[in-house]
Amino acid sequence: MAANKTKKALVPKLRFKEFDDAWNAKKLGDIGTTNGGLTYSPDNVVENELMGTLVLRSSNIQEGMMSFHDNIYVNCVITEKDFVRENDILICVRNGSKNLIGKSLIIKKEHEGFAFGAFMAIYRSNYNPFVFHFFKSRKFFKQVHEHLGATINQITSKSLNSFKLHLPTLPEQQKIAAFLSAVDEKIQQLTRKKELLEQYKKGVMQQLFPSTGSGQRSGKLRFKDSNGKAYPKWEEKRLGDVAEIIGGGTPDTLITEYWDGEIPWFTPTEISAKYVEKSKRTISKSGLKNSSAKLLPKGTILFTSRATIAELSFANLECTTNQGFQSLIVNKENNPDFIFYWIKQFKKIFIRKSQGSTFLEINKNEMQKIQMKIPTLNEQIKIGNYLSSIDSKIEFVAKQITQTQTFKKGLLQQMFV
Repeated sequence: MAANKTKKALVPKLRFKEFDDAWNAKKLGDIGTTNGGLTYSPDNVVENELMGTLVLRSSNIQEGMMSFHDNIYVNCVITEKDFVRENDILICVRNGSKNLIGKSLIIKKEHEGFAFGAFMAIYRSNYNPFVFHFFKSRKFFKQVHEHLGATINQITSKSLNSFKLHLPTLPEQQKIAAFLSAVDEKIQQLTRKKELLEQYKKGVMQQLFPSTGSGQRSGKLRFKDSNGKAYPKWEEKRLGDVAEIIGGGTPDTLITEYWDGEIPWFTPTEISAKYVEKSKRTISKSGLKNSSAKLLPKGTILFTSRATIAELSFANLECTTNQGFQSLIVNKENNPDFIFYWIKQFKKIFIRKSQGSTFLEINKNEMQKIQMKIPTLNEQIKIGNYLSSIDSKIEFVAKQITQTQTFKKGLLQQMFV
């Protein structure tokens, strides 16, 4: 593949070197047809596939792949035009969120026999393998947003048929489609690998931290010491025995010298990854001194204690938080990774201990009293290291997915006119 340096208006920036013909301007309606989906009422919805027909909706399209985590089955009159066929392109044409309009997938042989709903449409043409990748391009989504309704987030079949694209010769279409499909296949393989790792981790944690009703006991899956001997039984402790719990605070937002200093200051919305290193806002030493915020050492477990309870991240630097946290500084007799994963596994305990009419919140005293079964430090370290190694693999695959998606995005921008 080589970059094309000519100035031709209908030639892409990046193409396979054996092709040099100009591309032809077309409208989607010139080369195919668009059909709307099935309209049904809530009374038509049934419980499962034994009672009705699966109707594909926007939620069935996830990352360009078919997802069956949110299915609807209906029992009503369905005509032939309401069923998808192999190589149809299924498109979301109406949704409450503008960002979901235009997302699509290509129907495979195993998907035939499903119907598609009224907020969806299917596009049929002999050029669909190529057109499908055009539907993923920035050029397509630019036209989607230009044609959205003024009051309803919707593109009509008439609008879709008016969308412009440029077609190369059939051999070039086939080569482009095959190349981009191979990239899609790579993304799907990586996505499946990540899902399997996440399922494995979930199963391992259930074996390491099994619950018995309202309490916990030592795990079914146990590690042994360097001599192959079993570690001692797990002991019961309070969370307050294994970690110091520290709340946060917010300096006066009207005093400018309290802000934009060198001290990171986190809010709950910034807690998602296992480690955090940079906050959106910072406070000054004066802001720290004149508020209830506390300087937390590197390695602190940042624990969200309001609204969304028990979201966790390790602080990879000294930092502070607002009052939506009860952060944990694990003492030297215990392993921070073990405590991190224990809290992850028993998040529901913290939610049950939370109170509040406007939003749920758990306070320091309630957290300190939470009972936990805990092994010796050496077994804690082995458990923490093992689960961390799985997380590292998941993170590595997630980065590969992001890199491949970015690579494909660049290709889409350069391989279409």
